[in-house]
Amino acid sequence: MKQFVVAVSIDKVQTFLYYVLQAYIQENQANSGTLREIVSSSLLISETFFRDIGIEGKDGEFSDHIEERLLTCSGMCIVTTSLDRELIIEKLDRLFRKYYKTFKGQLLVKYVVFEKKLSTNQDKLEAIKESKKRLRQQDCLNRIIDNHRDLLFQFSDIPDRKDKGLEKSIVSIQEYPGFVRDINALYSEKEADNDNHFRVAVIKADLDGMGDLFEQLEDFTVYKEISQLLSKFISLDYLHKLTAKYQEKDRDFKLYPLYMAGDDIFFAVTAAHLLDGVTLCKEILQQLNEEITKLRKQYSTNLRQLSLSIGIDFTFNREPIRYYYERVQRQVEEAKAYSRDCKDKVEKSSYMKISINDYVFEDYEAEKKSQWAYFKDDVKLLKGAIQEGFSANHFLYELLSKISDKTIDSSDIKFSNAVLYHLLPEHLESSNKKMREYELLITENLLRQLLVIKKSDSEKRKSNPRGGPERELSFERKQRERLERHVRMLLLFSDPRFAITGDKVKVTDFDFDKKRIRGTLFNKPLRYLYYQSLHSPLKDKFIREHKIKHFRDFFVMPASYKARNGYSVPVYRTLQISSSMVHRFKKMDKNQIGTVAEMLQSVNNRKKEDIEKLEAQRKSEKKAPPGLFFDEEAFRSVGVETNFWTDDYIDTLLIFYRMNDLSIQYRTLYSDNRSKNRSNRNKKRHQKGRRPKGDKR
Repeated sequence: MKQFVVAVSIDKVQTFLYYVLQAYIQENQANSGTLREIVSSSLLISETFFRDIGIEGKDGEFSDHIEERLLTCSGMCIVTTSLDRELIIEKLDRLFRKYYKTFKGQLLVKYVVFEKKLSTNQDKLEAIKESKKRLRQQDCLNRIIDNHRDLLFQFSDIPDRKDKGLEKSIVSIQEYPGFVRDINALYSEKEADNDNHFRVAVIKADLDGMGDLFEQLEDFTVYKEISQLLSKFISLDYLHKLTAKYQEKDRDFKLYPLYMAGDDIFFAVTAAHLLDGVTLCKEILQQLNEEITKLRKQYSTNLRQLSLSIGIDFTFNREPIRYYYERVQRQVEEAKAYSRDCKDKVEKSSYMKISINDYVFEDYEAEKKSQWAYFKDDVKLLKGAIQEGFSANHFLYELLSKISDKTIDSSDIKFSNAVLYHLLPEHLESSNKKMREYELLITENLLRQLLVIKKSDSEKRKSNPRGGPERELSFERKQRERLERHVRMLLLFSDPRFAITGDKVKVTDFDFDKKRIRGTLFNKPLRYLYYQSLHSPLKDKFIREHKIKHFRDFFVMPASYKARNGYSVPVYRTLQISSSMVHRFKKMDKNQIGTVAEMLQSVNNRKKEDIEKLEAQRKSEKKAPPGLFFDEEAFRSVGVETNFWTDDYIDTLLIFYRMNDLSIQYRTLYSDNRSKNRSNRNKKRHQKGRRPKGDKR
């Protein structure tokens, strides 16, 4: 007796889900389906489909004729039977016509039949792989089209939701009390004031490389075990179990399932519970990987950990599903296309790529913190600042409007000046310590998006790999784009409608590293302004390098002094120039170098000898050196000879002087403890080395 392998799959499953929801929408003039439709469609492509084939129940096409189930998963089954080939084809043709007619072409049943003797598990595995291969081939579809030409090439009626096929798949939804009944039920008075028009977060996730994984499996038992794992953990039942778990911790957590089968996860949550929704996806991935680890040990196989690509989109509750489905699917594709970062060679488990607003984050379990973990901290920081009264939305919107301005973006100096001026701290002198520190942390966070490894530091890294690489500011195109994406992301979450839930945030929750903040917020920008903004834009083949430096030296020169604690303290020596004077310079004709020289001389009138004398005195007192001597005649000469005195140069000076003043204020507020620590160490050494009176030793 011949043995045949029969493989049947439902094609266009996601199109079918569209159809189910859209059919409901057309009938009820609503923009979303209900939980009943979701559950019904999910059951149809699994339980009902299996009953119609005969895997379950007694009324299916192959009931009592299936010898062995090789594979059953959502929308697919592979079985063996000893029926005659002609009878098998007849039954499969009947099944195809039933589904096509019932769902007006929205569901397409594909099938293949081939003879194969299965005596070992290896034979069974080969049969599964061969079945999947044949189902994917164009020949399979061509043959089905040819066999059903009369049915396929005729006009179909408008889909009627009352078709018996769908009606009989509808079951009680009382077993899913944790899910909301429709997307409108995600409304919460705490998060929105209009129950007819509010934001929700749509999350779609897809396991990566499942096809390749199954292709590489060489053990039938393992193959079957993994298929069962997917059916168990990527299902409405397991999604509901996790939803109930989250609701035990937060009664306001709500979830509306859209699709959960195969290797796809698709649901909606309130915008405020977005991070919880991503964490829920991660729990599913972790559970799958834990079970795979067990299989790897049990069967001594080299199974790799699964990874997940997640797309996130925000929509209004009344928006038609077809719009946000297309957007969130594009985000999933962005995540899948993102190249996994393996440069650091950190062992990463439960790896996920999360795309939101075309910005992809990596997330994983490892000693090193992931991009997504940092981003969650950024959102938490933003929430704390807003709670304290920081106008985050206005602050970020103004920054975005500057960096996306085409005129500003067309000039390197205008762009860097616009960013650095906007990020000058405004609350450093505030008596509100929390507000001050939140602003410093947020500003530092933004500037970190512009940091790159210092070019000259590459050799040091080779000679001292343990020492972390030194970083510097860069306004190259890549860093600009990174900053803009980051600002857009933070701006999104600064909107009260996207307020992330959770405990009240405290500024003490964050690592306020005084030295790190000083370096990022003041030292690096001052260095960039001095070496780049006040130098590089002036380079010209007709102007000698020394003239550029000479002109800069009129306004600022780096120096250092030895403090009382013995440490060398770097400083910048400058002229006395007020902000009001700089603004007057901006309004003047840039050829009025003589008038500028006179104005500068009027407030910087010390003689060179007096400054040198004061410099020697301060050195002996271990204090910072005095301001610069202003050489009026030399300034007139260089200023007239060159075209350095421009609006951009004046803007750069304004930013540099203001930032330098703020840096000094910051040092005063957050003084370095090195002096105190060194004094204590010296005191201990002195006490340890001194002998008490009368000690004869």
